[in-house]
Amino acid sequence: MNHALQEVEAIATDIRFWTEGRATGKDSEDLNGWCAVASGQLFRELVKEGYKPEIHVYVCPHDGQSSHVYLVVEDHVVDVTATQFKQLKDRPVVIMHQREAEAYDFYNSEHVFHSVEDLRSYQRRHRWPSAQVAYAK
Repeated sequence: MNHALQEVEAIATDIRFWTEGRATGKDSEDLNGWCAVASGQLFRELVKEGYKPEIHVYVCPHDGQSSHVYLVVEDHVVDVTATQFKQLKDRPVVIMHQREAEAYDFYNSEHVFHSVEDLRSYQRRHRWPSAQVAYAK
């Protein structure tokens, strides 16, 4: 892993702990329902450090309602809530090249955003539960 991705991993690990501190009950174990909040915070921190992350949203084609939010940085998926998926439940922070990530349905995004505000707007338009909407600041 190159130096930039090591730095991204360190920041992502901090955000994972930040998110765990806010989640309660069963959600605190796997962070299910926290992907947009965590990804929004991670996006902000990475931008502060000079990175150009993208926010990706996967929408399940089977029900059109189940979604997952994660970031892409330098052609790598960065996900701090992947523990909600059985395939990755033992990896609190996932960083993998996009080509490798395509093997997982939930990393085949339908929408890409370049700001947390655009993600929040999308979430409100699609009536996401308010507790799952990325924080404004």
